Amino acid sequence: MLETFFSAFQGPSAAFTYAILAIFAYGLTILIERLLQYKKNWVLDLDSFLASIEKGDWKKAEEQAGSHPVSLLLHSKNAQGKYSWDSLAVAAPLIENKIRHRLSGLATVANISTMLGLLGTVYGLIFALGGLEEASSIERTARLSEGIAAAMLTTAWGLMVGIPAMLSHNILSTQAEDILAFC
Repeated sequence: MLETFFSAFQGPSAAFTYAILAIFAYGLTILIERLLQYKKNWVLDLDSFLASIEKGDWKKAEEQAGSHPVSLLLHSKNAQGKYSWDSLAVAAPLIENKIRHRLSGLATVANISTMLGLLGTVYGLIFALGGLEEASSIERTARLSEGIAAAMLTTAWGLMVGIPAMLSHNILSTQAEDILAFC
């Protein structure tokens, strides 16, 4: 079974399969980076953080926030005078950008990999049907089976990359919304 899937890297639609593989690598990079950022670097002990805020201990709250995006709001909160609201207005889009950074890339990976799979399908069918009128019956059978196999394999590869990328995008978008709701 596995050797059938890996045979897509040879034959008529190999270029499409390699392109899907490259896009998969890009999407996997985004997924790992965002998971590390959300789950490792931006961990915040919410109870002690909120307790520090309630006590008015902004210095301790900033230390607890570390590199969490909420730290940008704390810097704005410490601004004095009339510039306080201006600082918040500047910080809010920066925070959202920092949290949602590269998430649209996962949706793009899902769409492009699926479209490349479809394009490989069309190419495989064109390959299978091209030149059949001049071929013998044995050559026709071989050409049709090779072209249709290539067509279906590129579709499978496109979907095997696109579906998890779409799922990852949805999961990470939900986590981003949770982080933004806190900020």
